[in-house]
Amino acid sequence: MLMSQQKSEAGPLGRVFDEFVKWLVERLERTPIVTFRFQIPRVAVSPFGYLGTLTAIVFLLLGVTGALLMFYYRPDVTQAYNSVKQIQEEIAFGFFIRNIHYHASNAMVFLAIAHLFYQYFSGRFKVKNEVIWVTGVILGTVTVIEAFTGYDLILNQRAMLAVNIAVGLTNSAPFLGEQLAPLLLGGGLYDLIIRFYALHVFILPMVMLLLALVHFPRNLVFDPPVVAGVIGAILIAGGLYPVDLGIKYDPTRGIVEVPEWYLTAIYAFLRTGLERFTAGAFLPLLFILFFLIVPFVDRSKRLSWKERPFFTAAGISSLVLIIVTTVWGFYTTPRVDAFTAVYIEPLIFYPLLAFLVAASFIVSYKFIAPPPYARPQKPPARTRPITFQLPYPWAVRIIMGLLAAIGILSLVAFQNYLEGLKNLALFNLGVVVMLFGAIAHVYRHAMQAVK
Repeated sequence: MLMSQQKSEAGPLGRVFDEFVKWLVERLERTPIVTFRFQIPRVAVSPFGYLGTLTAIVFLLLGVTGALLMFYYRPDVTQAYNSVKQIQEEIAFGFFIRNIHYHASNAMVFLAIAHLFYQYFSGRFKVKNEVIWVTGVILGTVTVIEAFTGYDLILNQRAMLAVNIAVGLTNSAPFLGEQLAPLLLGGGLYDLIIRFYALHVFILPMVMLLLALVHFPRNLVFDPPVVAGVIGAILIAGGLYPVDLGIKYDPTRGIVEVPEWYLTAIYAFLRTGLERFTAGAFLPLLFILFFLIVPFVDRSKRLSWKERPFFTAAGISSLVLIIVTTVWGFYTTPRVDAFTAVYIEPLIFYPLLAFLVAASFIVSYKFIAPPPYARPQKPPARTRPITFQLPYPWAVRIIMGLLAAIGILSLVAFQNYLEGLKNLALFNLGVVVMLFGAIAHVYRHAMQAVK
């Protein structure tokens, strides 16, 4: 009796939603968007399998916020810093837009790296074809370059450190370095900022969109609770750690800065005194080439990372090296003979990296890989995921409570904004977005109960 009553309560809403989806799909049949099939899971599933979709959603968020920033940003060497300062301090909601754009950029790089390693260790690149994997590795590389060109546009001391490294790498490149430098960098800062601006807002995004058309599979998972959680986390990060303007670039000031976290690994190698092109271009190129050739070398049908000890060890080594060098790049000590230079002792740095690589292989072969005499285990039978079935009346109560909390927090965020507490307002908005995700999750459980 109660179940039939719950079905009658949930039935009209479900029918309206189904009819709307049917109507929309029928009218989009001849458009390219229906090439991709978005699957909304009816139960909670692990987000690791669709990290690529989450990366694409953050890319769309970057496109929206970046377009809004373009209204006020001026790509001029004398006005760039001041225009960003105006966005941050004077333009209505400029603080929100810039912080969301900055933290979304970091989130996109992190999600792209996490997506790469999950696909690598899970062996999913063997299920899909090599073109998807190769375009994904290239897309991840372009993502880092896109983020790099973006944070350079402010022209503060930190940005100019990265710009100087890029200029040095381009000029030191063998064969084509001297020919590419004028094309990519121009004749000075006036030309360079225009080129970086064009790369960041048009050229690189177009390249990424073209690669995405080849890279993305037809079936994409769109999980509203997880999407809301990621976007909410970006807003909360902007509230807790608002991006700083930094110090305006002045070539006469001897200030030691550290680049963004996704470049500090390269910075660590440079600080050991290694030749600039080798540290900043050749070593990253080897890292990229390794992942590019993986599907052409690892031809076994084994998907489990435990049954691929060599490639598991290589993956662990690369991941450990990325983490260690990234962290090490933040902690450098000034040299006695150079006021603005920082230095890492190579006799400690490189032997430690070699030890970590050897330890990764030892751990993989000795503790991860199954012994050669062990019988191959049968894959576990697939079982339906266990879900918590929430009674429909309780789901309604919880959703109403969450909506009330959203209303209260929205008013609090608005009050914070009026009082000038912009970071607190952004934090509360992030919590609001996460609560919307919680509502979607509760609704999903409620629908399981009425079936």
